[in-house]
Amino acid sequence: MKTRTLALACVAAAVLGGCSTTDGYVDTVNEIQADVLEASSALGSDPNASKSEILALLEAAESEASSAVAELDEIDVPADAKAGHAELVASFEELSELLGSVRDQVEDSSGGEAFAELRSKGAEIDRQIDAAIDQINADLGLE
Repeated sequence: MKTRTLALACVAAAVLGGCSTTDGYVDTVNEIQADVLEASSALGSDPNASKSEILALLEAAESEASSAVAELDEIDVPADAKAGHAELVASFEELSELLGSVRDQVEDSSGGEAFAELRSKGAEIDRQIDAAIDQINADLGLE
């Protein structure tokens, strides 16, 4: 998952006088996304990881994605960002479900097929998250 940041665009917009009401939203979304990225990036970082270590990493990443959904559901969303925000929430929900499915498959078998699914579907979800962030940036005039 690429890191997309709303904050830099917000700082530029703030200099021009147009972002003060979105600062908290932008900061929160960036923090949530960074936490998910960190947990997801840990997957596959150790090619010699044991099955129990892989399961723990999958569980941590799934938990972080689920937490992201809960946090995103609770924050105040600027009216202009609602459509992109909804897409972002849906993408993190999909990521959480995918990670849970892969974890279940790894528990039941070697998980080779599960990781292939994680790579392909994960790349698709990554594109969805990027598109949602791009839409939020555009909707808030932060391009």
